[in-house]
Amino acid sequence: MKKTSFYSWKQGNLAKGCKYCVQGQKLVLFITGLCSNRCFFCPISEQKCGKDVIFANEWKITTQKDIIKEAELTKAKGAGITGGDPLVKLNRTIKYIKLLKKKFGKKFHIHLYTPLNLVTKNRLKKLYKAGLDEIRFHPMLDKKVEWPRISIAKEFDWDIGVEIPVIPGKKKQTLELINYVKDKIDFLNLNELEISDTNANKLRKRGFRQKSKLSYAVKGSQELAKQLLKCLKNTKLNIHYCTAQTKDKAQLTRRIKRRALSVAKKFDFITPDGTLVRGCIYGKESVPGIDYQKRIKKLNNAQVIKKLTELKNQLNIPKDLVEIDKNKLRLLTSIAIIDDIKEKVKRLNFIPAIVEEYPTWDSMLVDVQFI
Repeated sequence: MKKTSFYSWKQGNLAKGCKYCVQGQKLVLFITGLCSNRCFFCPISEQKCGKDVIFANEWKITTQKDIIKEAELTKAKGAGITGGDPLVKLNRTIKYIKLLKKKFGKKFHIHLYTPLNLVTKNRLKKLYKAGLDEIRFHPMLDKKVEWPRISIAKEFDWDIGVEIPVIPGKKKQTLELINYVKDKIDFLNLNELEISDTNANKLRKRGFRQKSKLSYAVKGSQELAKQLLKCLKNTKLNIHYCTAQTKDKAQLTRRIKRRALSVAKKFDFITPDGTLVRGCIYGKESVPGIDYQKRIKKLNNAQVIKKLTELKNQLNIPKDLVEIDKNKLRLLTSIAIIDDIKEKVKRLNFIPAIVEEYPTWDSMLVDVQFI
């Protein structure tokens, strides 16, 4: 078992999908939040869980063009299709596999995650014919009756894997599952169990706790993963233990850096983590704070943009160093310029700030300093 450079451990070779993921080269295509399972450890957010919505990375998708654009902005070499359960919306899943393959070619690697309850030969055949390269099953430890469905996938020429969270206290059941699937799959992925806003109460009721104040990982998950790896060291199975750090510091950070290089303005500063630091000017009605999202939605966009346009003309900032952000209803410029004009901005009853945010579609805020 070897430690990797992306905070994980492996035995044998990584699945092809994982090789792209850890480099931040995969588009995460969330196909639907619908799923017939109700896993207590499911980490997906409230805006997605149980809702029939589509996201490409952090972008809520309304058209097919949005998916293509996000893939291009992140310079993706493949896509990971997830949910919910993509099989709940099989026709949509197939449509988007074909869309991505047509646009980016056969080498654009696509893998998909699904539980077993909707798996049939007919559904897998449709996915395979659409161009799916790799399928990853999420078997439930307490639903042994579904495990044989994994063997159906062997009828098709693609890579087959099992990916499960490592749940403390479930060593015996997890080993039983692994021993059942090890000669039926090409790879096994073990994920460190994590606490999220949506699963926190369910996990805490079962006695699970964070392993530290600085981590969302569950205490005991990594220890069990290492025990499992020792038990499997003499097998020929390709195994990857993916930690919470792998997802955060490798997959997410590297994907964000790729997007930052595509979307950064001339006046933006890109940090080593891939976030953008920029100068901002807010109207009092649109300044970040309590109920920010609700307040933005209530504003008359046309009126706010008109005010910002007038302010932009008054400030006489070079055109290539200032821009109106129509999503967050603010002016963007460089941190040097905002520092120079902050007093004038205040006299005009606007609020100057320096912000750090992700280069994602929603420009998720990391930090704001009012100056």
